[in-house]
Amino acid sequence: MNALRQWLAGGPGQVATRAAAAVALAWLVLLPSLGAGDSTLFTMTLMFTSVAVAINWNLTGGFTGYVDFGHAVWFGLGAYVTAILMSLQANSLGIGWPPVPAIVIGASAAGALAALIGRATMRLKGPYFSIAMLGTFVAVREIVRIWGGLTGGGVGLTLPPYLNRQLFYYVELVLVVGLAALVWWLRRTRFGAALVAIREDELGAEMRGIATTRLKVATFSFAGASTGLFGGLWAYQNTFVDPDIAFTEARTLDAIMGTLLGGLGTVAGPVLGSVALYWLREVLWANLLDYHLVAQGVLLILVVLLVPRGIVGAFDRRGRSVRRLWRSPPSGAGTPAGSPTEADLPDLPDGPDSPDLPDATHSGQAAAAGGTRGDRDRPGPGRAGLEGAGIVKRFGGLTAVDGVDIEVAPGEMVGLIGPNGSGKTTLFDCLSRVVNADGGAIRLDGADISGLAPHRVARLGVSRTFQIIRVYRDLTVRENMELSIQWGGIGLRGLFRRTDSATRAKAEQLMELLMLDGLSDEPAGTLSGGQRRLLEIGMALMSDPRLVLLDEATSGVNPSLVEDIKDRLRVINEQGVAFLLVEHNVGFVADLCERVVVLDAGSKLAEGTPRQVMDDPAVVEAYFGAAGRSGEAAAHDPGGRTEGCET
Repeated sequence: MNALRQWLAGGPGQVATRAAAAVALAWLVLLPSLGAGDSTLFTMTLMFTSVAVAINWNLTGGFTGYVDFGHAVWFGLGAYVTAILMSLQANSLGIGWPPVPAIVIGASAAGALAALIGRATMRLKGPYFSIAMLGTFVAVREIVRIWGGLTGGGVGLTLPPYLNRQLFYYVELVLVVGLAALVWWLRRTRFGAALVAIREDELGAEMRGIATTRLKVATFSFAGASTGLFGGLWAYQNTFVDPDIAFTEARTLDAIMGTLLGGLGTVAGPVLGSVALYWLREVLWANLLDYHLVAQGVLLILVVLLVPRGIVGAFDRRGRSVRRLWRSPPSGAGTPAGSPTEADLPDLPDGPDSPDLPDATHSGQAAAAGGTRGDRDRPGPGRAGLEGAGIVKRFGGLTAVDGVDIEVAPGEMVGLIGPNGSGKTTLFDCLSRVVNADGGAIRLDGADISGLAPHRVARLGVSRTFQIIRVYRDLTVRENMELSIQWGGIGLRGLFRRTDSATRAKAEQLMELLMLDGLSDEPAGTLSGGQRRLLEIGMALMSDPRLVLLDEATSGVNPSLVEDIKDRLRVINEQGVAFLLVEHNVGFVADLCERVVVLDAGSKLAEGTPRQVMDDPAVVEAYFGAAGRSGEAAAHDPGGRTEGCET
């Protein structure tokens, strides 16, 4: 009942579209009773098969962004396992299996092999995955061709004929509609949202706690099993299989073209595109004969050029397009009309629920002097927290991080500064497990986390932002926030549910704190650089972290927004969240941090309060050279604050 209410909900355009879908479905249900003959029903079931294959291809190619050039292998495998079990020639007793168990076993075999292949290939990126799947397709087809004793080789296998074509039509119709409804529901759960996050930014998704490999393999396996199911049904309907018709490249190409025509990464796109492509081919064949494939290719090129988002994408204001899947939008994406600019962003509202922001000048002077902040009971260094001991990272002959020791106690704010190329971001990558350290140990509350995957580190409470802002550009600000929850506490049931009210409320509070509440329904890709930086900080905070690794929070940010970011970070730190900041703006670090670590050429150069570090001759020389020592005093104002010093 809830799913029905969700389906009926929406604006006038959505209601009209869904009403049209209901009318089309009613016509399909009544078609046999309207006098359709066996040949018409046979043609319709072939169309249903094309739609199902495209829907399944879209699960991996559209939702996760892994373009599969060998998807038809699961169709052929399901068809052949079904044919082997049902074929009289292949059965030594001369009695074939019943169709239902044979088709189910064929689908299961396709799903199992997809899980095995996906575990190995879905670690590959971009064209490497596509080529690996194309190789899998060719290899399986040749194995089927060679094992003639079991598969019939090039001769093929003959299946017993089925008797009730109308029943078969209804079986296929129910399965296709059920598959489309399942994908529609899945896209609205956390599982479906996580798949889109993987497509938009896989590394960012993993650093926010999403087990990307597991979700990709699970989706790939389901798509393989579902495609194998329709392959078995096709074999039973066709009553004959051989390697050339069961394993044909055209089936994968049709799935790709149908999805692109309808709308890549959408729910309805593969359905509309595959139906349109199927009947387009029939019309062209009837009128142009030998030239129908040429005409089809030209029309599809025009569609991709003129309507790159497909039929459905053309009506989607967020524009989940083919071009955005392979080419990121320009970094200078502007602010949408009517949205506030950085200079116009409002302050936090006053009221009993609004946090009191401490005076920035007073806090900055206290930090520069190495004192405590107000009346907070700050835990000191040495308490359980994140600790890196002797971290080493090499890239070939270059040692980027050379035996660095660093620790961040609970609730502490630590700055990490150094000249360009000193190894700051590489150290962050080691601590967050984006890369494997070549030496040393990383401990969290005394437990060694050096061998954990990034998503497991995130689930332990270590969150992170990046030097180059990582947000899901095609998703709204609200969707970005809701996708950045603490995934470790969801569980299997929660994975297949929609966002709960507590998560929505938390996202609203953080968006208000970070001055993004007026932009909650805007695509993240349309925000300014500073707004995207604030959004990324909010995404890091959605998982209730104990420690945030903040990489260059002010990089590329309008100076008018720097003080706002500083104030928000101070409020969040007051609530007990620890920070390790990589930052080029030394004044920003001096205002926020009690302790600063300086790296130079991959090694720790100095450590202490901001005042102590800025007065260290070795630090001055690292930044300005030996000649810079004479002008050291000019780098600081009389109050002890560093003015405009950037590394």
